[in-house]
Amino acid sequence: MTRDPLSDLIGELLSILRTGTHDVLWSRYSTVEELIHELETLRQRIDDGNATAREQFKVLCLPTGALDEIAISSGWADTWVRLVDGKYRS
Repeated sequence: MTRDPLSDLIGELLSILRTGTHDVLWSRYSTVEELIHELETLRQRIDDGNATAREQFKVLCLPTGALDEIAISSGWADTWVRLVDGKYRS
């Protein structure tokens, strides 16, 4: 079975979020750990073929979505744009 590219994107985001400090003030998350937990859960559900989880993750990726806001306020907006507009565009 081929791994879903969204699962790989989540893996890269988890790597970023597990290092340094991140500002979640402009998101619905109280802590980075809360976001990490949700992403881990979504990745597992996506790996299991859950279409709803795919859509939930895509909402987090929208412009002004939680991940976009966290990336901008935490100083890794350029990395975020390279991921979502390049490597994982589809």
